[in-house]
Amino acid sequence: DMQEHCHAASVAKILGPLPVEQIALMATRGVPAAEQMLVLAGACETIGGICMIIGLHTRLVALLLALFCILVSVVMHAFWEIPDGPGRERLIQMVFFLKNMTTMAGLFAFVGFGPGPLAVDRIYGRGMVPSS
Repeated sequence: DMQEHCHAASVAKILGPLPVEQIALMATRGVPAAEQMLVLAGACETIGGICMIIGLHTRLVALLLALFCILVSVVMHAFWEIPDGPGRERLIQMVFFLKNMTTMAGLFAFVGFGPGPLAVDRIYGRGMVPSS
């Protein structure tokens, strides 16, 4: 079932009960300390997402999240390693891989073009926020 393969939301990775199946899958894919890495991934996704929304350190955060997308895609969604069989696992992993690649492309656009006009980075850069 496609819904069983959906990722837990970033905040759920931090605050909710840890999904045993996800941790087991990470461990089988060679991720060291899978339980701690899942929590760390959730924290990075949440903090990075908040930074992107408010436009704080936009280019750096976008670059780090794009690299994270590549790493997660190659490690967790290596559809090319799954034999083509009666199940849909290969297709499901391909969809996740391609979804992550489109997310990565959007993040690289932020790396290149920077934040929008209302971003904290731009306001701070214009001196509209007093420096400490």
